[in-house]
Amino acid sequence: MPKFVTSEGAICYTAHGSGPAVVFLHSALTDHRQWNIQVNRLSNDYCCITYDLWADGLTDQSSQRHDPADTLVALLNYLEVETATLVGSSLGGAVAIHAGKRYPARVSSLVLLGTGLFGFQPKIDGPDSAIYAEYEAALAAHDVTRLVNAAEIIWLIGINGKEESISKESRAAFRLMYREMLERRRTLPRYEQINDTDALQALDIPTMLVVGEYDTRFGQEVAVYLARELPHAKLIRMRDVAHFPNLSKPQEVSYMLEQWLKDHTKR
Repeated sequence: MPKFVTSEGAICYTAHGSGPAVVFLHSALTDHRQWNIQVNRLSNDYCCITYDLWADGLTDQSSQRHDPADTLVALLNYLEVETATLVGSSLGGAVAIHAGKRYPARVSSLVLLGTGLFGFQPKIDGPDSAIYAEYEAALAAHDVTRLVNAAEIIWLIGINGKEESISKESRAAFRLMYREMLERRRTLPRYEQINDTDALQALDIPTMLVVGEYDTRFGQEVAVYLARELPHAKLIRMRDVAHFPNLSKPQEVSYMLEQWLKDHTKR
């Protein structure tokens, strides 16, 4: 992978195709490969950019606190990209929202799938599924196999989802990315203190929100909150999908992206 070298270390990225720029931002459990199917489909018409966030994938493990929006815009500057659509999953969605707030002139639209939101801490009532206790126990023991198994149920299949609804290829890809992250990561990425819950109504950027039927309660709460607060948000609920719509139904999400980009990019 090409590298963008900064004072904090090297960021590994890919750039495929030409045309309006689309930046794909991965979740905290995966890496840039999360978007392989979407990049392959869209790169005939768009410049598709992916990169590994700090401490993920092949990117260096920075010891400095940083603002992820600054990193994103520095990469856009390096690649001589003026504006881009940001497509983010989970943590990547939170980074996309933050970049839209910090650098609105650089963001043409947002597509957020199972997104997070920096600073959002809803009160969620009700008992947790036993799988969360299993995940916490595996985390304490640093049992990689148990962690991968539990994570697949919670975030890919969904607690109330069905294994057969996810292809073997998608399950294998998720399990590989998460296992490699657990085995490789030595430190967590260190972000600045960020709270993006304020002034969301001033975010004057077209936004598509996608949330899965079986996403976690937190993921559902974020989607509802953003649909209410963002002035130009379109909320789509996908059936038989948990936290990773683009892995669960890759072709359907690719089609949704194609339609969105046709309506929200300038050539």
